[in-house]
Amino acid sequence: MLIKLAILLTHPVQYFAPVFRELAQQPNLQIKVFFGCNHGVIPREDPNFGVVFKWDCQPTAGFEHEFISTSSLKDLRGIQGIKLATKAVAAINRYKPDAVLIFAYSPTFITVSTLLLTLARHKLMLRAETTDEALSRFYIKDKIRKLFLSFYYRQFTHFFPIGTNSINHYLRMGVDKSRMTLAHYAIDTEFFQQQVDFWLPQRETLRAKVGIREEDHVLIYCGKMFSVKNPLIIPDALEKLSSVEKEKTWFFAVGDGELREEFEERVKLQLSERAIFVGFKNQSELGEYYTMADTLILPSQNGETWGLVVNEALQFGLRVIVSDKVGCAKDLITNIKHGWIFSCSDTLQLTRIISQAIVQSKLRYRELKSLPNPSNLATNVYVQLIA
Repeated sequence: MLIKLAILLTHPVQYFAPVFRELAQQPNLQIKVFFGCNHGVIPREDPNFGVVFKWDCQPTAGFEHEFISTSSLKDLRGIQGIKLATKAVAAINRYKPDAVLIFAYSPTFITVSTLLLTLARHKLMLRAETTDEALSRFYIKDKIRKLFLSFYYRQFTHFFPIGTNSINHYLRMGVDKSRMTLAHYAIDTEFFQQQVDFWLPQRETLRAKVGIREEDHVLIYCGKMFSVKNPLIIPDALEKLSSVEKEKTWFFAVGDGELREEFEERVKLQLSERAIFVGFKNQSELGEYYTMADTLILPSQNGETWGLVVNEALQFGLRVIVSDKVGCAKDLITNIKHGWIFSCSDTLQLTRIISQAIVQSKLRYRELKSLPNPSNLATNVYVQLIA
């Protein structure tokens, strides 16, 4: 018997595409993905990167899909979001699915779509990044959020939490554990493995070309450069290293954003020419920089429900230094072999950890099978559909 699954999310996301492709290959399953807008598919400015880009990894290839609009992400909020939600629900109703998998609970486009789909008596499942640790909230705001989410979650038959923090959140909201299936947040491991296989044999050559000595240690930051990512704690921590430690430390920064200029200036003040800022790089360009690096730093102070750059770095064999506000810390940083966790506001602790990283042994390849894989979510969704 053929099962039809509709999937609803705001826009194409490069990390979800392999999940959808996996689902499209499942026997007796037909899927169609409904995107609120086409952000990321056509060149458009990202508000946090501050650059115009589109993903170069074909985030809509390999599965049937439909764009509800060609609007920007901001048009999925407010009154316009309500209008687009009615269009999305009409499109899903025409598709006549047996179930609908929804990603997230906001913005307005998603919230209203969910409520309308409930009224249309669709079976709903949820895949969201929601946790309680990513953001700090005032007591009243937290209570309002809890009331809303407790009601919102009652619309769903099953949940796919992304990690430990996500499970704890759902439990706090009254969701029974029997209605959850853990499916860790994953990158496109096959896509990145192609980069690992291509770039890793060139590691020594690439490092030598830049001037990195065998005994030097390369730190890397990869992501948007704005306040919630907390990048400026890095130069503060580097300042406290000894002169000997600084001499053997390099720093690569991949990304852009409103703090780029200050971030670059302050890191170069500590490391001089050993600080290299390369700007925004698309998915297929990241491998070269991960290959030259030894340790990733992700110092986010809020809003980091997972931190997929950690998955990327681990696949390249890097150790990682993450703050206690990074959602994946409890799931991926299981021991010193993988990395360290520090308090997001503790500069001295970050300095001590960087000092430890500098004297650790070099790159150690990590088995691909030990990393979260897109097929896990696809398999779990499929199992729930045929149950």
